[in-house]
Amino acid sequence: MRKHLFAAVLILYTGVFSYAQTPELSLDPGVKPHAGIDEIYRDFSDSYRTLNFDKLAGLYTENAAYLVPDEEVMTGRDNIRGSFRGFFESMKAESRSMAIAFRIVQRRAGKDLGYDVGIFTLRMYKDGKQTSSGQGKFVVVTVQDKDGKWRFQVDGYSDLKPPKPPAN
Repeated sequence: MRKHLFAAVLILYTGVFSYAQTPELSLDPGVKPHAGIDEIYRDFSDSYRTLNFDKLAGLYTENAAYLVPDEEVMTGRDNIRGSFRGFFESMKAESRSMAIAFRIVQRRAGKDLGYDVGIFTLRMYKDGKQTSSGQGKFVVVTVQDKDGKWRFQVDGYSDLKPPKPPAN
C-alpha cells in the first residue's frame, strides 16, 4: 500500500512540475505553478508564434494598463490590441516569425489577484532561421476576471542589456 501511495504522489508531483516547465514557461525554484496564470503565458507564446493579436489582446482585462518603455501608460484592451496589431502585421508583411518564452523568478498568487516578476526571451526568425534574439524583464499583475479566466491587469517590461563579453 505504501509503495503504491508513494508512486502516486511521485507521479502527481512530476505531473505538476512538468505542467509548468515547458519551452514557453519555466518557474524558478520556489515558484509554484498556478494553472490559470500559467495558461496566460502559454497563450501569450502561442499568440506570438501565430501572430494572432486578437488572441493576445484577450489575455488582458478590458481596462488593463500596459507599460511600454519610453511611452505613456496605455490603458484598455482595445488600445493594447492596436499596439500588437501593428507589430504583428509588420512581422507578417516581412514574412518573419517569432517565439517568446518566459522565466518566472517571483510569484505571489491569491484567490483572485497575483503578481509575477520574470525574464522573457524573444527570438525572431526569417525563412526558419533565427535572425535575432533579446531578453527583457517584466512585472505583471494578474486578476481572475468576471468570467473566471485569469488575465493581465498590469503588464510592464523593459529590455535587458546583452551580457558583456569576458575581458581578455
